[in-house]
Amino acid sequence: MSGQQKRTRWNWDDYVAWEATQPVRHELVGGQVHAIGCGTAAHDRIANALRVELTVRLRGGNCRPHGPDMKVRTGTGNGRYPDALIDCGPYVPDAFEAQDPVAVFEVLSRSTAWVDQGKKLRDYDATPGIRHYVLISQDELRVMVYTRNDSGRLDIRDAMLLEERYAILELSGIGISIPLAEIYSGLDFLSSAP
Repeated sequence: MSGQQKRTRWNWDDYVAWEATQPVRHELVGGQVHAIGCGTAAHDRIANALRVELTVRLRGGNCRPHGPDMKVRTGTGNGRYPDALIDCGPYVPDAFEAQDPVAVFEVLSRSTAWVDQGKKLRDYDATPGIRHYVLISQDELRVMVYTRNDSGRLDIRDAMLLEERYAILELSGIGISIPLAEIYSGLDFLSSAP
């Protein structure tokens, strides 16, 4: 661990400046920096397929897909690296941070699922511009879609669970739809899904 990383507490600007010089990505959580681990082949395949589908559906519009190298500054002050995101802010070629993230996506792994379903949900809920938070299982056909409700929350009571092969991931706040079969294309369990 570098001397810089041993700081008691990081502020946003120091974190961004330091992390831009590092060979690996780090998230800022509760004033501390944490290196991000790597994912499995299934995780990578799903995340790549998702970004391809987002690219096709957003082409020609004002919004762009990013991930996994674009960070999101959350309403809690944390810096997160979602597996994919949609940014509808101005395009800034040398930015390290999404300008106006409106949707974030995480592919769940066994080791980090509890973080994605708990702490990251809290972070994204505290970020009012994020209209959708999407959790995608890498082990089975299962997608949880949080959509910001009329009270301004990403609430579990309003979340939609998608588990069928022909289900469609609808992001109504952005106006795009993606068949789950496209996101899970080529994975063995897709052929046995209902």
